[in-house]
Amino acid sequence: MDLYFIKVRARSKGTAEEIVGYFFGKTNGAPDFDFLVVPLRYSEVVDNITLDEDLREFKEKIDKAKQKVKEIPGVYDVTIAFIAYLNNMMNRRGKIPLGIEFSTAIKENDTEVLRVIISDLLEEWSPKMEVFVKAQGLLLEEYSAYTFLSMQEDFSDENVAKVYTRPDVADLPEVFPVIDPINGTSIVQFDVGDKIPVVILNPGKYEKQIREKFPNFDKDKLSIEATILSKELVRVKGGNLYLVKVELDEGLIAKGLVSPALKILSDEAYFEKRRRQRVVEQKEPTEKYPKTIKVEIPSTTGSELLISLMTTLLITGALLIIIYLFAK
Repeated sequence: MDLYFIKVRARSKGTAEEIVGYFFGKTNGAPDFDFLVVPLRYSEVVDNITLDEDLREFKEKIDKAKQKVKEIPGVYDVTIAFIAYLNNMMNRRGKIPLGIEFSTAIKENDTEVLRVIISDLLEEWSPKMEVFVKAQGLLLEEYSAYTFLSMQEDFSDENVAKVYTRPDVADLPEVFPVIDPINGTSIVQFDVGDKIPVVILNPGKYEKQIREKFPNFDKDKLSIEATILSKELVRVKGGNLYLVKVELDEGLIAKGLVSPALKILSDEAYFEKRRRQRVVEQKEPTEKYPKTIKVEIPSTTGSELLISLMTTLLITGALLIIIYLFAK
């Protein structure tokens, strides 16, 4: 477990408020958080938030609900006050100790401990709240899969399709960098020759060569240390992306499309931990998984029909990645 994500929903009869939000952080690290508070008379704004959503969907629902609440005069002021209160309570308790408590409870699958910890944080806002929590631990590779899924709009841009059909790019294996949302570094800060952690999404016609070097690439949740060979700016409607070519092993080149807004893992200690873990897991028996996960971008003529087809393929591929990463 590299990250923790705790979804929270609470109801206060004393203040007649509904509270939804989350804590998110690196294992044993200080949590980031975001919450929304609405009076019960406006609770329909958050009725569709159930705590059963995955990380990406939950965050999206919170953001959309916030936008609706901001349109109601004076209502969002309560959320601003609550976030200031919660930040103060976390500082009093100590954010790193709190992160350690969160991490320990999630590792031990103790939801009741989490509920008690969060209830204590809310006690001075409103005593005896009804508090519900759901939590999960994530590998950075799993978080990266959620990030990939959220980039579908960028990947559907016509310029991306044009780049991906170039002779020097089209047949290369597809990779995606491992994201560190807390302490990561933008691809802008990486130079040619730097190491970058990636997950193989689609080996393409190079599957045999990749499997010779990385036999369990489609089974492990572990990343591969690659070396950046080139970076190329690709302009899309939403801004800019970088087409990155990396060397997975001697003579084995792959491609990846990366947003400069993403925070890429750059922690050498993490690399060393993963190297040791890979050695251990290679000795353990593994279950059977699908041989490949394809994320293919077809050629384009610029037509709307082809762009639509490309988007469909990408979404299908991204969903397969999520299923694959959580199958273990």
